[in-house]
Amino acid sequence: MKHLRLTHVFAMFVIALAVAAGCTKEGPAGPAGADGTSGTDGKDGVDGNATCIQCHTIDYMNNVKAQYAESGHSDGNYVGYAGGRKDCAMCHSDEGFRETQHTGLDTTANNIPIPTHIQCSTCHSFHETLDFENDGPDYAVRQNGPVDLVMYRTANPPSLVTLDFGNNSNLCINCHQPRTAPPTANGSGEFYIASTHYGPHHGPQGTYLQGIGGAEIGTGYPEPGSSTHTQAACTGCHMHEYTEGQGGHTWEVPVASCTPCHTDASTLDINGKQTYIVGLIEELKTGLISKGVLDAEGHPVVGTYPIAHAQAFYNYAGIVDDRSKGVHNYEYIKQLLVNSINAVN
Repeated sequence: MKHLRLTHVFAMFVIALAVAAGCTKEGPAGPAGADGTSGTDGKDGVDGNATCIQCHTIDYMNNVKAQYAESGHSDGNYVGYAGGRKDCAMCHSDEGFRETQHTGLDTTANNIPIPTHIQCSTCHSFHETLDFENDGPDYAVRQNGPVDLVMYRTANPPSLVTLDFGNNSNLCINCHQPRTAPPTANGSGEFYIASTHYGPHHGPQGTYLQGIGGAEIGTGYPEPGSSTHTQAACTGCHMHEYTEGQGGHTWEVPVASCTPCHTDASTLDINGKQTYIVGLIEELKTGLISKGVLDAEGHPVVGTYPIAHAQAFYNYAGIVDDRSKGVHNYEYIKQLLVNSINAVN
């Protein structure tokens, strides 16, 4: 019995100690600490969609599509046979242009069985950057770097000539350049025109704008790149703000693109220069017909000719296909025509 009582007493003692420990209280709170340094207010960021919706809205995109429908690029007639032919597809079909931009080649690997016309995805890809403030807008064009000109790579002997307008105009140069180099004389000082389709091909605008690429008979040519229009390049005039059916994605040049420099301009025929160039073109045509190099429909006649006559035809064909009537580079185009006329007269 005594043993049980001692055990009971010890247990009660332990419980009392535990209760006493549980009743211990915290002391009074200490004084408040000094306030910390206030943080700096951050700069409000740009709305994540603000940059995108400058272009990617239904109204904006519908306007671009309507402009494009008015352009020559939207006309599917140029696709046809050339759009599928591997040597032509680069510039005549959507599939051909995109493939050659990816491979860096001048032709597609194979003919394209069902080519489609140039469309938005032909020229536009994913943006390289969205930091337009620092990097400038790339408008998601597939290529805006320097272009190695085909006419010189395929010449005999080949050489490397690169054209760089320093902006998105470089995209245009990929197709708007001659395909065939100017004729060179054989050992007898002659040249054989082997086809009724001979010439620089139908898109020489980029080289004429720079002031290169013609068959430079004689002397008097301006320095390449010296034309003020070279500084405007392609987009400065052809993609001027859309107004009255011109500019934007129509690529038709509005007179408004001229007035910053030609303040009183009311037409592209400023100071009658286009009229003058058209007159020179007709004079050269007459001379070429008289020499038997050109037929009445404007096609070359297959045959062997003095090199100066073949070069004069090359210039005639290129300037007609340029279609600017001298605007792209007045001094260079005028000198090509004057020297060519002298060569056939």
